[in-house]
Amino acid sequence: MVDSEKDLVFNLQCLQKRSARKRFRRSILEEWPCCGYCGRPKPSTLDHVHPQARGGKTIKNNLIGACADCNLVKSDTPWFEWYRAQEFWTVEREERILDWVNQREFEPPSSVFTNWMEPTALLLPEAA
Repeated sequence: MVDSEKDLVFNLQCLQKRSARKRFRRSILEEWPCCGYCGRPKPSTLDHVHPQARGGKTIKNNLIGACADCNLVKSDTPWFEWYRAQEFWTVEREERILDWVNQREFEPPSSVFTNWMEPTALLLPEAA
């Protein structure tokens, strides 16, 4: 029986930076099987909805799958201004982007996850 979250052992994996980036990228592209803007299948790039040049962060809910053409043409223009001016604009895709961007960021359920460097953060249960 688990008395506290400190009694749990988690499936932790060490990833090289390159592998972590690939997983991160793949996880977003799996959520966006078509370009978030024009709907073209199998987007090849990730686009910062709120552009990095304007303070946008490289976090999952600010990145969407986009075809290279849309990503290049949009550049650092605010997405809603650019997107609404496109002939392929649809309210459904705009709502999908808004839902994605406005989703809550992951919040760790407790300090165990955020304070893992502390020596007592992940204790294994003592032998009986």
